[in-house]
Amino acid sequence: MTAIRALVFGATGTGKTSLCNLLTDRTRPTDNGPLGVTSKSHSHAPFDFEGLKIELVDTVGLHESSFGTVPADKAIVQLVELLTTAKEGFSLLIHVVRATRITKEQEEDYDFFVNKMTERKVPVILVLTGCENEDPMSAWVDKNRGSFSRFLYKALVPTCLAKGGALESHFAPLRIQSKDAILNAIKNHALPEPHRFYGEGTNTTFNEALTRVWNQFVDWAKLPDKYRAQVNESAYALLKRLGVSEAAAQMALKHLPDLLGELASKAPFPGAGPLVRAAVRRVLEKLVKKPD
Repeated sequence: MTAIRALVFGATGTGKTSLCNLLTDRTRPTDNGPLGVTSKSHSHAPFDFEGLKIELVDTVGLHESSFGTVPADKAIVQLVELLTTAKEGFSLLIHVVRATRITKEQEEDYDFFVNKMTERKVPVILVLTGCENEDPMSAWVDKNRGSFSRFLYKALVPTCLAKGGALESHFAPLRIQSKDAILNAIKNHALPEPHRFYGEGTNTTFNEALTRVWNQFVDWAKLPDKYRAQVNESAYALLKRLGVSEAAAQMALKHLPDLLGELASKAPFPGAGPLVRAAVRRVLEKLVKKPD
């Protein structure tokens, strides 16, 4: 069965989690509050659709904070988590926005995920939420299609993700229509195989991928140069230099030894991978050990 890994991104409150709930027939918490509920990247359990196995990765909005941009220590944690999740690559990007005017936030999210992080190597579709008041739902897209010509969207998909309340009888059939439209767009535009950004066969290590993406985020978020990753600076060293929390250090402890062990497995002696993983884990445990 063909496997599709789709990265879902967009600003807070646009409906990313609601979209994932609709497609997977599962329920994760949603909220229309100012800070959203997705605090880290989340991989949903794969589901089947017409001979495809589809896995959705729901991302935290990188604009989520009271100051309009994510603090540097939290942003680097989110990017490490996201790249760890991206280990197997992505077949498709799904940009989720509200069907209103094109915002600066929408343009910046598109630039970061499509142009910078995935370097235009993964196709992207646009899912427009909040179209339940249009008749038909496609009316808004038909009227505004020309405004999106400068983007590389393979498809514009108008949807209704609204649920419950006095208008549920109106929403329910529109959600079914929306689900079918999104799934068919995924089927029609996803790459036949996920595009991988680091690891075996890519000539790029995890640390190189993180350095590239992080430095692009620093430029994108207009952070001071002191936040840029330095030449040959390890992912763990960058985390610590940016003053991440103990929890973030523990996250590095969880993920980085395995990634480093993969590289060591290519060394010309047997058992290199497990040995490096064990050694790195011991070193990191000492580095993140709490003071007495």
